[in-house]
Amino acid sequence: MIDQAHQEERPIRQILYLGDLLETCHFQAFWQALDENMDLLEGITGFEDSVRKFICHVVGITYQHIDRWLLAEMLGDLTDGQLKVWMSKYGWSADESGQIFICSQEESIKPKNIVEKIDFDSVSSIMASSQ
Repeated sequence: MIDQAHQEERPIRQILYLGDLLETCHFQAFWQALDENMDLLEGITGFEDSVRKFICHVVGITYQHIDRWLLAEMLGDLTDGQLKVWMSKYGWSADESGQIFICSQEESIKPKNIVEKIDFDSVSSIMASSQ
């Protein structure tokens, strides 16, 4: 936990702001704010790709289809080639209309089998005492 006095310092305040943008899925605003604060990333390798992994995770659990231009924008205005790399990494495919197929939510829903472990004798004694 960072105390309140340190949270008001510019670098910490900006980092917290960037984190809030990601947590609230304001991805385009995140990339704009990051461009204005690139000095925060000095010496940090792989930060942008880690953010893209997070965004891809969110997209994967949220969308079934998404516009190609929107995904590229959400991932930081990627070029077509860069976008294809990320699509390949997550198994996403594109059609001719510019839509990217993420997944069918029906395929990812996994029903849970609930096994009852209460025997009849236990239930009957409870029922008898409640009358």
